[in-house]
This record gives sequence, structure tokens and C-alpha cells, in this order.
Amino acid sequence: MVQIITDSTCDLSHERLEEIGVVCVPLTVHFGEKTFIDGENLTAEEFYQYLRTDSEFPTTAQPTPHSFEKAFQAALDKGDEILCVLISGKLSGTVQSAHIAKEALGSDKIWIVDTNQTCASLGLLVEIAAKRAKEGATTEELYQEIAELSARAKIYVSIETLKYLRKGGRLSGAAAIVGTMLNLHPIVTVQDGLVFNIAKAKGKKKMISILKELAMADGVDESYPFMFCHGGAEENLELAKECFAEDYDISNCLMGYVGPVVGTYSGPGIVAVGVIKKK
Repeated sequence: MVQIITDSTCDLSHERLEEIGVVCVPLTVHFGEKTFIDGENLTAEEFYQYLRTDSEFPTTAQPTPHSFEKAFQAALDKGDEILCVLISGKLSGTVQSAHIAKEALGSDKIWIVDTNQTCASLGLLVEIAAKRAKEGATTEELYQEIAELSARAKIYVSIETLKYLRKGGRLSGAAAIVGTMLNLHPIVTVQDGLVFNIAKAKGKKKMISILKELAMADGVDESYPFMFCHGGAEENLELAKECFAEDYDISNCLMGYVGPVVGTYSGPGIVAVGVIKKK
């Protein structure tokens, strides 16, 4: 059997991870002196409440190699091989921790994919890997398939407020003030493992419609499902689903909740859409 292991930036709920048989190694979130384990003693909903009310701006940290060692060893002890599907190594040291753990265990049954993705696009790849593992794919087949799909995965993210980009140092205070006055919302994506601002939208409806316009321009492989994620933004999520449903069949879409790691920099109101692009 192949055990799929991921990290908490895939933004799949614990219930969903258990349902599809995936093990999650969580990142940590710090609010001043308070430390939380993403998804374990801090839910996404609780995180956004802290974000709105806590005077301390949060920071995040990658899992330790020891955390991966424990997860790897538990799978190996059951006789499983492991496919580890992780956040971009350019965004986090999570992949490095996984490789250190693999080397410490000295096992050739551990395969690690740096997806160059996060959030909805990472979650989509994890869902695909879990489905293919249940269908009987070997670890090597899965590794090759997920590595190839990682290059075709795409995420489109609309950010409702500029406040947290400014707090996290991703945007100057002056730019945030001007953007807020003009009702501008940035649209970002992940390209070559890094986050890039690719558009700005004026108003909420335009913010959502640009997500679909970008997806349509890139070309979506509809043999794979869409993945929608939001962070404290159910209204924005419903707008996004309605918008995409005008041109795509999203009846089998997958759902996630943007967790503390991505939410630290985006703030509440975020909507993310993950797809697989056509070859």
C-alpha cells in the first residue's frame, strides 16, 4: 500500500484527510508567546478570530524533521511505501525537513514531491494522489504522475483586504491605503513555486470574475476536478462557485478552508481556486 503524506498548507480539513486516508504533518503558528499546531489546537475559524482581535501579528514555522520522521516511521512500520506531497520548497522549508527525515531513516521507500504549489492547488494534487493510490497505482507511478501534474497545477487567489499583506510586509503602507481607497483587490498566483501578483480588481464581483477569466485563459483540463478554498469568506466562495458554474461543470468540485499559514498573509476574505491546466 502507498501512504500519502502531506503538510497542513494543503488546506484540507482533518475530516477530509481521514476520509481519503492521508496523513498530515502540520506547520506551527505563533501569536507572540502563544504557539499553535495548525489544525490540531487551532482551527482555521479560530485563527481568523485571533487574527482580527490579537495585537500580535502571527508568524509561521515549518514542521521539524522529527515530525516527518515520526510520520514516515509509522507508515513504514505498517509495511507501506510513502509518497510525500508538499508545499513549494521556495515558500517553506517543509520539503527540506522531509528530506532530512528521509535521510535519517535511510529508506528507499519514501518518495518526496516538491509540488511548487500551496493551498488549493496543493490540496487538489493531494486529492488526486489519494484517489490514484486507492486505485492501486504504485509509488513510482504516483510519483511520476504527481510530479507531472504539479507542473500543470494552477492556483488563482483573490484577496479581499490589503490590511494583512501590509502587516506581513508584502505591501507598503502607502500602497495599502491607496488600494483600500480605490477598493482594489489583488489577484495572486503561484508560479515556479513563488507567489506573484498578476492582476488587480475593483470591487468584489470583478475580483471573483477575474479568477475565472485567468483560468479560462490558461485552459482547464476538465477531466480533473476544481478545488475551491476560502478563508472566512463563505459569501465570496459562493460568488466564485456561481461564476465558474456559468462556464464549467463544477458538480464534482472539491472544497477546502484556507488555514493559518496562507491566511497569515492573506487575511480573511480570501478565495482560492485550484485547477489542472491542459497539456
